[in-house]
Amino acid sequence: MMNDALKVTRLHYIKREISFVVPIIIMALVVIVSILVALVMQRVGLNPDSTEWKEGFQNNGGAFWSFPGFFVYLGVQAIASTFPFGMALGTTRKAYAAGTALFFLLQAAYIAALGLVLFALERLTDGWFVSAYVFNVNMLGSGNVPILLWMIFTVAFFSLSIGGVFGALFVKAGTKGPMILAIALILAVAVLLVILAPQLGAIFRSLTFVRVGAGFLAIGVAAAVGQYLGLRSASVR
Repeated sequence: MMNDALKVTRLHYIKREISFVVPIIIMALVVIVSILVALVMQRVGLNPDSTEWKEGFQNNGGAFWSFPGFFVYLGVQAIASTFPFGMALGTTRKAYAAGTALFFLLQAAYIAALGLVLFALERLTDGWFVSAYVFNVNMLGSGNVPILLWMIFTVAFFSLSIGGVFGALFVKAGTKGPMILAIALILAVAVLLVILAPQLGAIFRSLTFVRVGAGFLAIGVAAAVGQYLGLRSASVR
C-alpha cells in the first residue's frame, strides 16, 4: 500500500507550478501590498516609530488569510483532477486517500517553510525596509518561531483537507455533493453557536495558539478520513 500511496503523492506533484510557484506568488503579493500600505501611511505623515503604527501592523492578518482560499481550491482540484488517473495506476481507494493526505501534509510543511524564510527576511530587513510587518504579527505568534510554523502548517493542512472533502464529494455526486456538505456545515455551525452562546466569551478567553492549531489539525485529520469515505464508493469517470 505504501508504494501505491507514494505514486499518488507523486501524481499530485505533476502540476509543480501550482504546488510550488503559486504559493510563493501569493505570499509575495501580501508582502508587496503591505509595503505599499506602509509607504502610503508614511506619505500621509504617520510615524513608523509610533505605538499606533506598531500596534496597527501587529494586527496585520494578511499572511494568515492569504492562502486558505487558494489551498481549499488546491484540495478540491487535487482530487477532482487526479482521482481517475490514480485509479488507472491500479491503486486502491485507501492508498489513493493515503497518498493524497501525504500530499496535503507535505504541502502544509512547504508553506510553513516558506513562511519561516519570509519571516527571517522580514526580521533581517526590519519590516521590509519600511517597517511593514507581515509575518512578525499577533496572529502568527509575534515573533515566536514555533508558533509561526505551527499556525501556518495547521491552517494550510486544514484548508487542503477541507478542499479535499469537497473534491471527493464532487467526484462522488457531482455539484450536489459539495452543496449538501456546505449546507450541512453551515447549519451545524449555527446550531453549535446557539448551544454554546452563553459560554462563548469564556471559550475565546481560553484559546491559545496551541489549542487553535490543534483544532485545525484535528478537523484536517477528520476531513482526510471524510475524503476516503467519500471516494470509497465514488465512480471513476
